[in-house]
Amino acid sequence: MNHYLAVRSFIQYINKKPKAISTIYETTEAKLYKKEFSEYVKQEVKKQNWDIELTRNRHHYLDAVFYFGRIDQDEQNYWKCLCDSMNGISYIDDNYILTRTNAVYYDSKNPRIELVLNPTEYIGIFDNEECLNNFESNCKNCMRYSRNCSILKKSKEGRIQEEIQNFVCSEFKVKKDKKVK
Repeated sequence: MNHYLAVRSFIQYINKKPKAISTIYETTEAKLYKKEFSEYVKQEVKKQNWDIELTRNRHHYLDAVFYFGRIDQDEQNYWKCLCDSMNGISYIDDNYILTRTNAVYYDSKNPRIELVLNPTEYIGIFDNEECLNNFESNCKNCMRYSRNCSILKKSKEGRIQEEIQNFVCSEFKVKKDKKVK
């Protein structure tokens, strides 16, 4: 597959003035490749007992080694199709996938792509799981925590917020203990 996307250009009249418009669409070759590759990925996910839930709200690296049949092939043309094909099968959504090409080789007898999916060390805005756990354990002492704190939720999603500086939340309010009667 050399061309995942193609361009169609045409003239559209807006307020009686001609405007050149271009739209991008998937080629027939790309649609067929995605369908066949998706079926292969489904088999591999089942064979490897992969749990798609592991990818929920967590970035993963998709590492690849490309073995092309010809020297004129370009690995960058493959990424969009590969990621879309695996969407909802290997991972929940490809907006959490970070692609990395580790090597490109040429093997005319056995062209292939070897893929490995690994979680990133960071989670949301936190450098690692320990950093997230420390922040969240402090959150448990805050009044906002029991109401599903939006600041904590957004920080786990990777959203930068002015309320958090140096992993300290400016909205922290100590939870008041309920009196037992």
